[in-house]
Amino acid sequence: MLRETFLLGERLAGKKDARLRRGLLLAFAEALTVAAPYGLTLVLVREALEGRLTLPLTGWITSGILASVVLRLIFSTGAMSNLFIAAHSLLGQARIRTADHLRRLPMGFFSERRCGELASVLTTDLSLVEDVWSHMVGIFAASFALPMLVGLGLCFLDLRLGLVVFAALPLAMLVLAATTPMFVRQIDAVLEATAEVSGRIVEFVDGIAVLRAFGRHGDVYVRLVKAMQRLRDALVRSDVLPSPLLASFGFVIELSFVAVAYAGSTWARDGSLEPRVLLVFLIVSVGVVRQVADLGVALLMLRASQRALGRVDALLSEPPLAEPSSPAPPIERFDVSVDGVSFAYESEGVLHGVSTTFPERSLTALVGASGSGKSTLVHLVARLWDVPRGQGAIRIGGVDVRDVPFEELHRHIAMVFQDVTLFSGSILDNLRVGRPEATLAQVEAAAKSARAHDFVCALPDGYDTVLGPGGGSLSGGERQRLSIARAILKDAPIVLLDEATASVDASAEAELQRAIDELVKRKTVVVIAHRLRTVRRAHQIVVLDDGRVAETGTHDTLMEACGIYARLWREQEHAKVWRLGSGAVSPARSA
Repeated sequence: MLRETFLLGERLAGKKDARLRRGLLLAFAEALTVAAPYGLTLVLVREALEGRLTLPLTGWITSGILASVVLRLIFSTGAMSNLFIAAHSLLGQARIRTADHLRRLPMGFFSERRCGELASVLTTDLSLVEDVWSHMVGIFAASFALPMLVGLGLCFLDLRLGLVVFAALPLAMLVLAATTPMFVRQIDAVLEATAEVSGRIVEFVDGIAVLRAFGRHGDVYVRLVKAMQRLRDALVRSDVLPSPLLASFGFVIELSFVAVAYAGSTWARDGSLEPRVLLVFLIVSVGVVRQVADLGVALLMLRASQRALGRVDALLSEPPLAEPSSPAPPIERFDVSVDGVSFAYESEGVLHGVSTTFPERSLTALVGASGSGKSTLVHLVARLWDVPRGQGAIRIGGVDVRDVPFEELHRHIAMVFQDVTLFSGSILDNLRVGRPEATLAQVEAAAKSARAHDFVCALPDGYDTVLGPGGGSLSGGERQRLSIARAILKDAPIVLLDEATASVDASAEAELQRAIDELVKRKTVVVIAHRLRTVRRAHQIVVLDDGRVAETGTHDTLMEACGIYARLWREQEHAKVWRLGSGAVSPARSA
């Protein structure tokens, strides 16, 4: 089991670490130094009982015991340092590999799981393994090696009584084997309950403002409390339920000492065993019994770490977006063509045979009612999801995006989401996410284009202002402008904007439109728009309806067609003249 656990951990880390095995060997060497004093004590007792003990011999024996203590300290220090460093190094690398794997998974994976559950795998599960590897592997080695070494030594002293010492081991291991399935079930329950609590905590904290506003924080709080109660119950069961069997394991091991005392006394009475040998067996077997009892706990904890590693392995086994086996040649043009694309979330169809083109160095607006497939289409262009084979294709410069290496594709695309994500760190760090090497002057130029420079400079620490999770106290419009600045700074040839001006005030909207116009001069820009007046000057407008392309054209041609776009435009223009009146909504009177 120890070897399987190590191999699994190294496979998850993607590398081997010689310090892990070196630490294990040093732990075995430590066990040898722990066993040495037992042998020296045996000589001391034998010589004393037979009247041959001299001062020089006593000095040599005590010096040997002292030397074994010093060596034990040396080996113990080496074992701990190697095991600690190897455990944290390997599992730290496993975390990095898992995080890298997560960013390559299709978005459907994340829609099916709470972020708290994923965080639990990366923190709680791997922390359990780190603790077991760094603290329990050495105990396992000593608990296994010391009884074996001392027991074999006792067998050389008296084979009959040595076999009595080992006689309880088969029964004890049977008891431990019966304990393991129950323990594993409880550990699985603890890991699952921990993941649920992590998810509930994230849900509660992220939504606390909305929950308070709608008076529903009590319900969510109750769900959080229930999840915590389930975790508490799982922890209690994991400790209590295996306890009787673990106690039985210890009881069987203790019986070996009783058996040694009974059998040894019987043989000593009939003269077939020397009393001094019985005395040595009684003294030494106490230490052996204690070490074997520790071995049972160490084995169970290793099994727990194996289960935790299995959860991480399951996460790494999730199929990522496929990398091309034969990468396409570098992209030289940046027009985007959508060719007969159909797409569904599980069984719910969203796009049905969509075909359109986003010309290079132009602004294309995607419009349509909510749920018509606009965001899905943009996400497919960015390959956040994959178009299933046989369900159409999306090409950039004539190259299927599925044939472009993952990193290469995203080097060419910048995206502004409707729901802005800002990370904990400074504003400067957030703006440099897509271009870490950008100079401060380049950052400021991008911020000025996105109308973010002035409010950033007004902050106490300017661009060095540290943001909390999600952007801290920044307003929605400020966060959106930082997101646009981040996309401008990346300077990718394709820019995808999901309602980029939705959260900005009217005074900043015109400036942002001018910034978008500047982007269009040298980039392929696709913008999702709900406010149609913001895309009136787009080079082309693609109207989606129920997952299909209903119309394509400029604002003027679509208005002349009197189709869906014209109807949406009239509805929005009509809505502008309505206002809240006394007790009802009524049209505003013209001045």
